[in-house]
Order: sequence, then C-alpha cells, then structure tokens
Amino acid sequence: MVRPWLGPTERAVLDVAADRAPGVPALLGDVGHDDRARRVYAREALVARRHLAAVGPLFESLAGPEPDQDHWDREFGWDDGVRNHISRLVTGSGLQPWWRFPGHRGTPPVPESVPVLLRHCGHQVPRVRALALTLLGPAADPEHLGVLTAAAGDLDADTRQAALVTLGRLDHPAARDALADVLTEPSRSLGDREIAAVMLGRAGDRRAFETLVLLLNHRDAHRNASAADALARLGDPRTARAAATLATNRLRIAYALAAVRLLGRMRAPESLPALTSTLTWLLDEDRTAYQAAAGCVEELGRLGDARAVPVLTRAAGDPRLRAAAVDSLGRIGGPEVLGTLLEAASDEDPDVRGAAARGLARYEDEPRATAALAESCAPPYPRRIVRALVRSGDPVAAPVLAAVRDGAPSAATRRLAGRFRPDPPRTATP
Repeated sequence: MVRPWLGPTERAVLDVAADRAPGVPALLGDVGHDDRARRVYAREALVARRHLAAVGPLFESLAGPEPDQDHWDREFGWDDGVRNHISRLVTGSGLQPWWRFPGHRGTPPVPESVPVLLRHCGHQVPRVRALALTLLGPAADPEHLGVLTAAAGDLDADTRQAALVTLGRLDHPAARDALADVLTEPSRSLGDREIAAVMLGRAGDRRAFETLVLLLNHRDAHRNASAADALARLGDPRTARAAATLATNRLRIAYALAAVRLLGRMRAPESLPALTSTLTWLLDEDRTAYQAAAGCVEELGRLGDARAVPVLTRAAGDPRLRAAAVDSLGRIGGPEVLGTLLEAASDEDPDVRGAAARGLARYEDEPRATAALAESCAPPYPRRIVRALVRSGDPVAAPVLAAVRDGAPSAATRRLAGRFRPDPPRTATP
C-alpha cells in the first residue's frame, strides 16, 4: 500500500483529530523554531485546538526576526502565513481584504481574545499593530475609540488603514466624524481617503460623496468598484447625475466601466439615456473600449427598457458584443426583438445560440420561437429550453421532448419532459 505524502499542515490536523499531537507547551516552544516544517506543524496544531493561549506567542513570532526561508516561503510570504494562522485562531477564518466583501462586516473574534488584541494594537512592530486592529474590527466598541483614532494617525500606512477600516465598522457618530476628518486632511494618502470615503458611504454619510465620485473614475479597477458600491449604498440624489456624467465622458471612457455598472444598478431616470448615448458613440467611433461597450450592453438588458432595442440590435452586429447583445435583447423581449433572436438561434457561435435560446424561451405562445427551440434542443438538453417546450404545448415539440424523456442525463429533466401534453389546435409555423 502506497501512503500519500503528508505535509506539516495535514499531519497537524490529523494528529489533533486523533489526539496524537504534542502538548500545548511543546507546541508553543516550536512556534518560532528554525525548521519551517516544525513551525508550521506547531501553528496548525494550535489553530486546530483553538487554544487561545497561543495568540500572544503567535503575535510575538510575527514581531520577531524573519526566519531563514526556503523557496516556498519566499514566494508566498512568511508573515502572511503567520497572519492567517493568528486570524484562524482568533476568528475561525482567514484574512480577507476589506474591499472584497462590501456587505460583510467580517468575522468577529472570540470575546476572550479581545484584551489580547487591544494590547497588541499599541505594539512597537507595525505589522503586529495592523493585524491586531484588523482582527479587532468586527468586535470594536465605542470604548475603543481612543485607541482607534490614535492608530488612524500612525506613521505606518498599513496600521492607519486597518484603523480606518475598524472605525468604519464601528457604528458611532464619533467614528464617522473621525473618518470625515480624514477626507479633508491635506497630508492623507489616497489609500486613506479611499477607505474613509468608502466606509462613510456604506454608513450612509453624505460627506463622502465628492471623494467617492472622484474614485469612481480612477484608473484602479478595485477603487472604481469599491466607490460604485459605496455610492449605491449612500443613496445621495446626486449620484445618478454624477455617474451619467462620468459614463458619457469620452476622454475617460477607458475607466468608465464602474460608472456604467452603477447606472444599471441604480435604475435611475438618467440611466437609459446615458447608457444608450455612450453605446451609440462607441459603436460609431471608438471600438477599442470593449469593456465599457460590453458593460453598456449588459446593463441595458438589465434595465429591460424597449427604447434600448435599436442600439442593442446594432450592437448585435459586432462579433465581440453579439452574444451579450442577443442576451440583453432576449431579456427585453417584445415583437420587435423576435426576428433578431430567430436569426441568432442558428449562429455559428454557441454562446450566441445559447443567448438566443434563453430569449426565445420567454415566447411561450409564439410558434416560430417554439420551432426554433425545438431545433436547437440538443444534449445535455438545457432545462430552460425543455421547460419552454413543455409549456408551449406545440405538437412540433413532441419528437424532441420524447428524445429528452429517453436520453436526458438528468432525471429531473426527464420527468419535466414527461409532463408534455400537446395542444392539437396549435400549429408551429417555421
């Protein structure tokens, strides 16, 4: 029997589960060991045991000198490994960037670890301070305002930004005032202003509006997306007009995708005119800003307004936009869209054919749509198409549904096809 190779992480988890791991004192002694395998084994075993007495020693190992590293450590970062071990020990989950889950406040630490985190918020090593503030964030309390505001002016950028994120997660007027002051302090970096503005926007504080609008058209895609999400949550009546202005700015069209997405999300009166005019201009003059054009096409489909049909029909003639345009036309529906969908149902591109099928599935009482769906229904027999054929009751669908009933890989799809009952008065005209 060949036994699989187990690294220190796997061995630690299995040993703890089988109660074969060394005792806590021995593991704590190996946290800063020179051998990488023993270090990782000790940290993983302590995390698996959720032994909170190890939080302090792990912080001290993070504060200590960087050990000799092998290639793996140099590639992925020694301190990132220690940081994630501490996070998993304190909160039960790994670290995530503050902007990745905008609606998620983070996993709070276990209450017993809060005093340890507060003690390390003033540690002399910057990376220790930053990590302690980050982990404290979801459990921050108004009593911690003094610590947080002091850390928000720290010389270390990571510490400052961790403190600002924690202030943003603290639902308190004094915390919001501290964030608003960051927006007007001339010495603050762009990263500090971004975090303060986004956190204020998520809290519904309109003092962040001007800064968020500036970030909405920034070159960095992450900053654009964070600002767009914060503006959508802010609820300021000026947002739609500002987003429309940015989306129609031809000189900045390469960075307008976030503004385009925001217009579709808001569904404001300015959304449709701004998106249609931008897409029309892109189709006429600038075929290099593909992301902005594709965003306009997708958001017009989500708006579902029939006034966008002419420009989307034009976009369907562009090979790069054809699949997205056909999908948006299918979302809008209506008699003026049916011809384009029927033509796209026989396209060479499978993505275009799939988009056309999704749109035609909404025409349950249209014989031509049913005939096109029956012709395009092939393994693995998408359930959306099968459902549309069953609901149509058109006899032209009977042979196809018989094949689905006998050969579909999904039992649920086979049962669905078995519900078909033809309606004799119906006629399917190709």
